[in-house]
Amino acid sequence: MSTLTALSLTPSARDWLATTTAARVLNTFDRACNLINQDEAILALVTSERGLNPFAMVVASADPMPFQVVSATSAVSVEADRLFIGPLQINVASASVWNPIPDWPALRRMFAADPARLEGLAATVMELSTGGSLLDLYGPHPSLRDTLPRCAGEGWGGGLLDRARRGAAELVRGLRAGSTEHCLAGAQALAGLGNGLTPAGDDFIVGALLAVWAGLYGSGAEALCQLIVEAAAPLTTTLSAAYLRAAARGECLAHWHTLFEALLRAEAEAMRTATQSLMNIGHTSGADALAGFLAAHRAHRLHPITG
Repeated sequence: MSTLTALSLTPSARDWLATTTAARVLNTFDRACNLINQDEAILALVTSERGLNPFAMVVASADPMPFQVVSATSAVSVEADRLFIGPLQINVASASVWNPIPDWPALRRMFAADPARLEGLAATVMELSTGGSLLDLYGPHPSLRDTLPRCAGEGWGGGLLDRARRGAAELVRGLRAGSTEHCLAGAQALAGLGNGLTPAGDDFIVGALLAVWAGLYGSGAEALCQLIVEAAAPLTTTLSAAYLRAAARGECLAHWHTLFEALLRAEAEAMRTATQSLMNIGHTSGADALAGFLAAHRAHRLHPITG
């Protein structure tokens, strides 16, 4: 049996270990593994601090791909400060706790006092966009204008991009007006839209929820977050629903923390690097989430297509 050591974990991961009585492997990759327990709660095991998400635990291993020995049928159990997954044993006792909640009060003050920070972020995101994500809702990078139909058609045929536009417009309208009806309509249109473990429509909602916590929809909009997630979660994948629920609590990936810290320090180059790093997540997951975060700022581009 191979022994790994847990370096850090989130409060949700710590609670998962404390309350799990039965669990199984949800999905596994060479450098990451997702477990799900009797309460449908997820624990993500990752090999790098950069991979920290709101329900993750980082493990140290001499093997760069420790989870390649894990399969969907691997037995999972928790005993005291140890987690067993097939041939792996993970010692958890010395793991530190990482807080997945950014400094939202500081971010709200920053965006309110200096709107140019958000404008700068939007400009950087659109400059770095390579097409094929929900950032196409706001128009492609100038160099891609001639190829937009091809880019948008990769995974976005059959009116999916139009549906995303309508859903995004409804969600933004609802958050701006404090309208539960429009928020739920937008969430239901976006939920599960796209392919993969975290569909693009869900990533967009995650970004929009983080924008709520950042104060981009004014005070009080946080009250709508849980309602949005309750409408969206049953319509998507188990993993994506976990990200949605975390975002409703104001929790996010380590990549977002790095970006927010760069924005707070007003470090343009660090902000650009962090933006690119976030956009590199998944096929388009990071870009789709950024599209959701910027939706309030780019709302004038979210004109639903009719006819």
